[in-house]
Amino acid sequence: MKKIFLTLLASVFSLSAAFAQHFDDYFIDRTLRVNYFHIGDHQSESMEIHHYTAGGVWSGTRSFLIEPNFYGDIAIEVFDSLTNKLIYSRSYSCLFTEYKTTERAKTEVARMEECVNVPFPKKTVRLKFTSYDRKRNSEVLYDGYYNPRTTPTQPMKKEYKVMTLHKGNTPGKAIDILFIPDGYAKKDKKVLKHDMKRFASYVMNCSPYKDMASKVNIRAIEGYSEQSGITQPQNNIYVKTLLNCAYNALDLDRYLMCLGVWNMHDVADDAPYDAIVIICNSEKYGGGGIYNFYCTVYNHGDYPDYVIVHEMGHLIGGLADEYYTSDVSVQDFYPAGIEPVEPNVTTLVDFDSKWKSMLDKSTPVPTPEVKKDDPNFDRLGVYEGGGYVAKGVYRPALHCTMHQIRYNDFCPVCHKVLEEVIDYYAK
Repeated sequence: MKKIFLTLLASVFSLSAAFAQHFDDYFIDRTLRVNYFHIGDHQSESMEIHHYTAGGVWSGTRSFLIEPNFYGDIAIEVFDSLTNKLIYSRSYSCLFTEYKTTERAKTEVARMEECVNVPFPKKTVRLKFTSYDRKRNSEVLYDGYYNPRTTPTQPMKKEYKVMTLHKGNTPGKAIDILFIPDGYAKKDKKVLKHDMKRFASYVMNCSPYKDMASKVNIRAIEGYSEQSGITQPQNNIYVKTLLNCAYNALDLDRYLMCLGVWNMHDVADDAPYDAIVIICNSEKYGGGGIYNFYCTVYNHGDYPDYVIVHEMGHLIGGLADEYYTSDVSVQDFYPAGIEPVEPNVTTLVDFDSKWKSMLDKSTPVPTPEVKKDDPNFDRLGVYEGGGYVAKGVYRPALHCTMHQIRYNDFCPVCHKVLEEVIDYYAK
């Protein structure tokens, strides 16, 4: 499935001194979560804060409190209320942005749960939420204040056991990936534990994760559902599960998503996490992933190893889908005349900002496709077809985990982006 984006160039790290803030000056080692509704249709949107939740150690980066670039659909900015100094920012994406481009959004208003974690402030802060459309036009959705002493804030609850599947370093010195199972009843306990280990091996046997093992942590929540399986509305199957994940999100049968985002984060609170991966107990092919939001994967079938690393490419790397032959529900996702922000696709409007520097000087742009037996089949280039369309959008390689069902085969561009993201969290 599609997802939204993060381009973490090497230059980001050379600028770390400029963007790094003094964490202890403004924050304590705790997490504040802002839970809100994202409301709107294809023409308009608004935001309604529902409640705040506090607790849990802060596992995110402390070196890059100010994100150098806003590549997500939503940006949250935290300002010191007295000086109006920007002290934290983060961008992320959401299902609502995809919903806006669907046929349904032309006749219905959606009200979707969303939330974002920020470091817990010592003093009153100003919170500003800004939404960006696909043309990068911005709209402020919320601008208000949070006082840690007077603003009503719910405590986080500790409810679940946590399994450590891979430990590379301490939280804050690694990317903390958290698996949450859905659709595993208590009778499936052995299957759950086996699957959590199995999916951890899929991640850790795939580059660049296996090459950067000391910078990756993987844990899993041991949480059980009332019933086994996953809801399939198209087949009239409805299951009571821990997270209530379901297929047919945005009317696309294979799109497997979780609409109860607040509950998902409540379940996740028992472990440090930078990225949430939901493992769904189902034989039906499906999954989904959204940048800095969450991703899902089914557990049985032929390709779950490929699906998890593909969807994590969306989740943590902001990588775009490079395929263009499968059905999708989004429309006009890459407007004409606009350079996509995803790091692995281009419209050539601003190719200088993408992987141009990685190309051999003799490589033509665009690059003609060749057959598998051609010596140039592995050549990095600019191949037409990607981002759900056959014309006008270009991808870096003829084969990649973001392009087709190929496990552990990220092209050099996608591989580089994922490496930089892992380094981002580990510094």
